[in-house]
Amino acid sequence: MTSRRTLLTAVGATLLVATHRATAQAGKRRVALLLIGTPGPAERSVGSLLRSGLHELGWIEGSNLIIDERWDHGDATRWAPQTSELLALQPDLFVATTDFMLGPAVAATKTVPIVFVVGTNPVERGLVKSLARPGGNVTGLATVDVELYPKRLALLKEAFPGLKVVGVFISSPNRLGLAFLEDARRKLGLEFVTALIDRPEDIDPAFEKFAKAHARGVIDLATSGLTFVERDRIAALAIKHRMAMLGHSGLAESGVLLSYGYDIPALFKRAATIIDRILRGAKPADIPVEQVNVYELVVNLHTARALGIELPRSLMLQATRVIE
Repeated sequence: MTSRRTLLTAVGATLLVATHRATAQAGKRRVALLLIGTPGPAERSVGSLLRSGLHELGWIEGSNLIIDERWDHGDATRWAPQTSELLALQPDLFVATTDFMLGPAVAATKTVPIVFVVGTNPVERGLVKSLARPGGNVTGLATVDVELYPKRLALLKEAFPGLKVVGVFISSPNRLGLAFLEDARRKLGLEFVTALIDRPEDIDPAFEKFAKAHARGVIDLATSGLTFVERDRIAALAIKHRMAMLGHSGLAESGVLLSYGYDIPALFKRAATIIDRILRGAKPADIPVEQVNVYELVVNLHTARALGIELPRSLMLQATRVIE
């Protein structure tokens, strides 16, 4: 009898624990993350800042929050299958690094809230009706990145006044980016030679193409994330071919001469406030897309010396940060 009673008590305790675990699991909110890059130290920092921002707002991973991550490794062909994997987990919210990654998610669901951290053209892409009134299940942060293209080109010309030919990285998601540079190109008296880079194996031939065209500068309009994933190799190739390059945020730290753009880690932390509002019941349709208007210019003086370029004082005065 005692043995049977002990067994029943143990079974009852086990069932109670299982019930508590199921209840706790059911009480957690689930966030799906589709991220550009690879899960290395620099990339993990954005995830850490997002988690930190959510933690400050009361969302503790493992306690009341589950976060599922997928990384694209700089390969846009991963977006569709990874989106399917994440949505199959039935998240309460889907988050992507950029708006141009959201095609598969928007096609798959009109009910799961979707947040983009870096929005370059959310209205033109049909993701939201307007920045002030998104009107659907999508919202996020707008960087208006295309408006920075002429500024990037002007900074590159200022850094290297004798520049005549510029190599331009483009990617399939952003083939139209060149149109935003046409007026600036003509005013600055520059010629472009373009190279499509969608895969890592496209990078070396791109530099060879630039070199044959006598390009002494390179500007990055690729939006697939490949240039960030391959930033160390790209920086080394730019120096090898003695080309002054201006890239997106984060590339100067890897050895590119200049980077100009938004502070991506700060955007991830800012995105936590939007995620918090949605998890607490707000609808994306009612959350205006927040416009980002703070950008940073990072100058790598070590690379300038390697290229034999003396950067003008006018440029240095604009620098937010200088890498010695």
